[in-house]
Amino acid sequence: MRDKAGDFEKAGGRIMLVGMGPPKESEAFLEKFEFPFPMICDPDRKLYGAFGLKRMGTLGFLSPSLALKSLSALAGGNMVGIPEGDVKQLGGVFIIDTTGHVRFRHLSADPSDFPSAEDVLAVLKSIL
Repeated sequence: MRDKAGDFEKAGGRIMLVGMGPPKESEAFLEKFEFPFPMICDPDRKLYGAFGLKRMGTLGFLSPSLALKSLSALAGGNMVGIPEGDVKQLGGVFIIDTTGHVRFRHLSADPSDFPSAEDVLAVLKSIL
């Protein structure tokens, strides 16, 4: 989404990240990965719970799908760092309109399961 930030802005969207680290760690994360977005720090994972985001089971780490995605990321030059926080906590992508209604929701099935920026942008354009 970082590479499409301007497209989201032109479409009337604003990207907001939610992380489970404290402010200092979140700031380092944003800097390391060059994310130009604001981040809400949620170390108690209250937003994760409020939005229905799931935690992965222990066997989820043994998933062939996750292993293939991890190998693909490594082959593409994306190194896996040392996990921090709750490594079982899954993420998601939401589009929330200006009245606070969730207009799009994608709950991740594993740590690498996110819709493409293009798909999220297409949904954003279709609802605005």
